[in-house]
Amino acid sequence: MVLSGALFAFGVLLASAGQRGSVLPYVYFVAFGGSLAMWTYVLSLYRRVQRLFGEPYHRLDVAPDGMLVKGSRVSVRLPDGRWLRTGRIPDGPRAQLAGERRLWVLGGGRRVFVRLPGAMWLRAGRIEDAPLPGATSAELVSRHPTPPRHDPVLAANRAFRIRRTVLSGVVFLVLGGAGLAFVANTRVDPYAVVDPAAVGGVAGGSGVLVLLGLLMLVGVLRLRPITEDVWVELRVALDTQFVPRTRGVARLTGWALHPDGRQTRFRLVADVSLAANVAATGQLWLQGYPRPGKPAKAGLPGYPYGGSFR
Repeated sequence: MVLSGALFAFGVLLASAGQRGSVLPYVYFVAFGGSLAMWTYVLSLYRRVQRLFGEPYHRLDVAPDGMLVKGSRVSVRLPDGRWLRTGRIPDGPRAQLAGERRLWVLGGGRRVFVRLPGAMWLRAGRIEDAPLPGATSAELVSRHPTPPRHDPVLAANRAFRIRRTVLSGVVFLVLGGAGLAFVANTRVDPYAVVDPAAVGGVAGGSGVLVLLGLLMLVGVLRLRPITEDVWVELRVALDTQFVPRTRGVARLTGWALHPDGRQTRFRLVADVSLAANVAATGQLWLQGYPRPGKPAKAGLPGYPYGGSFR
């Protein structure tokens, strides 16, 4: 956030210093102004959550007809008849909520935070007198144990990841292509100082965006479908105590006890929610039996969390 703010201020300084005809200030405005706005919003949410540290969570059981959905936003009816409107919830967690029908609420008043069972992330919510306009009833999702390839939560989470990756890849390709087209049609004054640097920066950044977009699309094509027919439970002992991180992935190492009695060393790279569950329960679930020397997909039956086990 500090770097984005400094570079955004540098763009303002360039514009006020007489570089209005140059594209460089606008590159700073677009590239770092949006990043600064995003981090400012994240910081404001964190400050709100920080004031609630030490407060207990309140369990909210959702009635069968008390959950309405509009896009990725959810409205949940409270016991007093009011409605809790959540922020955007991805497809996988939304399918989990449609089956589990339970939320944990943090805070009081009209502005609260919510989290799903097993999740290490929060979503902002607001209590209103009515649900979101145009929201419809959420379809009930079965919570009976099913094989990985028939798990509706895993399927919804996989579809969301594919859709998000494809969209991000297309956006990167469009932005990178637009930047390269701009560079190809821009005449550079060789005696200027700022414009050649600006055009070179736009060209380099556009090339990186195109490369990222291609890598994302290739990654989607290489993503295998869920074909495993069984969940395999391992008992694990970690080398060190797990310390949750605020974002990103977590890495766990230790010993795993297989169903056939074998004990092997393992390394798990997973999202924070799955890593926290493994550390708390000592259980690790795999999608299918692991093959020697090959990574296996780790997860949790009925929950949209995953990782790579080796």
